[in-house]
Amino acid sequence: MNQARERVSRQRAQRRRAAAHDVADPAAGDWIEVFSPSGRAPRRGQIREVLGGPGHERYRVRWDEEHESIFYPADGVRFLHEPG
Repeated sequence: MNQARERVSRQRAQRRRAAAHDVADPAAGDWIEVFSPSGRAPRRGQIREVLGGPGHERYRVRWDEEHESIFYPADGVRFLHEPG
C-alpha cells in the first residue's frame, strides 16, 4: 500500500512539474519542491511570504502536509511558478 501511495504521489508531482516552470526570483504564490536524496517523492509547498533581503532570503511556506514553517533554501530545491 505504501509503495502505491508513493507512486501516485510521484505521478502527481510529475504532472505539476509539466505545467510549471522554474523561477529565478521566487515570490509569494510560487512553489517550492524539495528533493530527497533517498529517492522519495519531493516535498512540496507554496510560498506565503518572502523574508529577508537579497542574498539572505528565507520563505514562509505552507507545506502539502498542511503546516507552515520558515524555510531556508539549500541544495535539492526547485522554485516553480504554476500558471493560474
